[in-house]
Amino acid sequence: MGQTYSDMIQKNLVLQRLKKVFENPLQNITFTSDDEQVSIEIIKCPDSPFEGVTSYSTLGVYRCENLLTADDKELNIEFMGICDSKNNWFDGLLSTCAFAMIKGKVRAHPYEVYKNIVPLYQPNIDMKHILLIPPFSLNHELGVIETDDRVITWLMLNPISENEYAYMSENGYEKLLDAFVRANIDIYDLYRKSIF
Repeated sequence: MGQTYSDMIQKNLVLQRLKKVFENPLQNITFTSDDEQVSIEIIKCPDSPFEGVTSYSTLGVYRCENLLTADDKELNIEFMGICDSKNNWFDGLLSTCAFAMIKGKVRAHPYEVYKNIVPLYQPNIDMKHILLIPPFSLNHELGVIETDDRVITWLMLNPISENEYAYMSENGYEKLLDAFVRANIDIYDLYRKSIF
């Protein structure tokens, strides 16, 4: 499938925003789905927003229909996340979320949970699910990109445990996020222990 001129411009706008926000030189990795039907680009930026952690973003998920609108335009997203630089499977986690979106299995809305994604990579740790949240902890805002036909923004992958998911289901995401603040969790550590 060839890219249209409009799509090339939009892709370049996303890439330029990532360069500005992540600040350090970007690395580009391409992941192909298990069935080899689709591929996705992952942008990786070591030591961003500070030394010892790596920032990631998908590049191209914004093309997927998301059934949300903003200012009467389609609201599309890219996935992003930040983790300890010693981690060597977070980019795969991002690609799995992207493939689920591309294949129409999920949509990406704030505070939505993608269940049982983490065990595909690490079955024996406390973190099990992905909670999508507005990005934070960056030196600059990713914000939104507005084009003629769509608005593009980012959602951040925030791994949570089964017990944390159960707590959120009962009490709401705001109470869970408050509990994370009180517990002072290390948001970059995918091997952290569940707070419940």
